[in-house]
Amino acid sequence: MSSGPFMSLVYRFLKFLVQVVLRIFYPKTTVIGKEHLRFKEAAIAISNHPNTLIDPLQVASRVHKQVFFLANAGLFSTPFTNWLFNTLYCIPIKRKQDRGAPGVSNEDSFAKCDAFLGKGGVLFIAPEGGSVMERRLRPFKTGTVRIALSAAEKKNFDLDISILPIGVHYDRPTDFGSSCVINVGEAIKVKDWQVQYTSDPQTAVRTFTDEVRDKVQALVIDVAEGEQQQIHPLVESICRNDDPLDSEADFRRGQSLAKQLKQREALGGGSYQKFAETTLQYGAKLGTQAVDDKAVAMHGENLITQGILLVIGFPFFAYGAVNHLLAAGIPALLARTLKVYIGYQATVKATVGLFTVPLFYYLQSELVSRYFGNTVSWVYLLTLPMMAWLAWAYWKGWGRFRKDWAYTRLNSADKEALQSSRSDIVKYIQTHLLTS
Repeated sequence: MSSGPFMSLVYRFLKFLVQVVLRIFYPKTTVIGKEHLRFKEAAIAISNHPNTLIDPLQVASRVHKQVFFLANAGLFSTPFTNWLFNTLYCIPIKRKQDRGAPGVSNEDSFAKCDAFLGKGGVLFIAPEGGSVMERRLRPFKTGTVRIALSAAEKKNFDLDISILPIGVHYDRPTDFGSSCVINVGEAIKVKDWQVQYTSDPQTAVRTFTDEVRDKVQALVIDVAEGEQQQIHPLVESICRNDDPLDSEADFRRGQSLAKQLKQREALGGGSYQKFAETTLQYGAKLGTQAVDDKAVAMHGENLITQGILLVIGFPFFAYGAVNHLLAAGIPALLARTLKVYIGYQATVKATVGLFTVPLFYYLQSELVSRYFGNTVSWVYLLTLPMMAWLAWAYWKGWGRFRKDWAYTRLNSADKEALQSSRSDIVKYIQTHLLTS
């Protein structure tokens, strides 16, 4: 594993780059419980895993200590990737479904973890064992707890080691400019499990794993499987449009809605079933008619103001869009054409953009310098980040205008049907989901 002053310097540089990229890609990021990210002891930082490679970067870039990663053995299957991921702070681990990396031994990997944690290191592990882009927490594998207890046992439980639970929630995981909430819980001391582990290791591992999962579950928005994966985001959107809250309060409301929806479904009855059917039908109608809940809630108002702003802002949009056609267009195009799993789209966009943006900024400024001189070139270069933001804001405004315009174009019967459905949903939300 990588160590030494030079690799520490490399780590700090890479951490800085990751922080910059995440700040740009998820500008509306809120960290709850950030005081728990500063600690001295050895630790295993864990989180839910909805967004593939982005999740470990979200965590590691905020923990003040250097973090190593427990990574799928398949990533080490070629000589180059084996060198790369070993160099970049990764320890391979084989899951049952992994067939790659024939030279990887879990016994060796556990030994590396024991040694690393024994020296006060910090590991990141995603205990779910894989990434699924859903708003739910899946069962945890026992590996995290076994690694923590093994490292503690090697030091006769004199090792100060903890498991740090973290919840990561994205509003729209693959979209540039969307929001993210990182919810950090209190560390769980491994030493507290010494007696149970010594007397009955297997039971202790299972029970400890369940406790760790419960801690993470309390830090995320855990939506039930099935139709509630569609219902919850729409209900959350309705609440936001009727009663906007700050990021943390909105997240807490999302957690409460998920909990209440589970309870109402478990209770059953015609009231919940009618609500679920109405909500799903309402969502389907929104999609068919190319509108969203905000357009219905606002009755398509402010179209004239929106239109005036779009006309005024078009030159700025055109300037920003043309000058970022390649810098931002290539990452977006690759994310679509590579046909990767949706969870990797944000990773592709952010990683490729890390190279294309500075590259084309440089090439374009050099081109301007050749024809207009260095002074104009520097002024041009300084305008690019602001124009990129204005172009993105304009594009969002255009999308808002299109949905509001589409709503105003609906006939009276369609508008009335949408308003009626929304009214029924709001009534149920206020009566049954926001009562606690």
